[in-house]
Amino acid sequence: MNCHKNEDKKSSPIKHILHMVLCCGLPFLIVLALPFISRYSPQAAGLLGLIAPFICPIMMGSMFFMIMNHSRKSNKKCCDNQNEMQQ
Repeated sequence: MNCHKNEDKKSSPIKHILHMVLCCGLPFLIVLALPFISRYSPQAAGLLGLIAPFICPIMMGSMFFMIMNHSRKSNKKCCDNQNEMQQ
């Protein structure tokens, strides 16, 4: 039985697209900006150079966590409604 047929889909794909653009584009922008940053602060450029490769996996993990958290909440509501109908 599909209990989600009456629910409105409020999730916007624009949020996910923006997240993916940031995830993939931000490390490239940081790497491209490193020569300019190193003129003013070589330590900051070195730190950003070490962090840049890990930005995408961290953001993808957070996106995965948000999706799983959302699906868990929606399943709980569905099961609660089914239990109320049966009683």
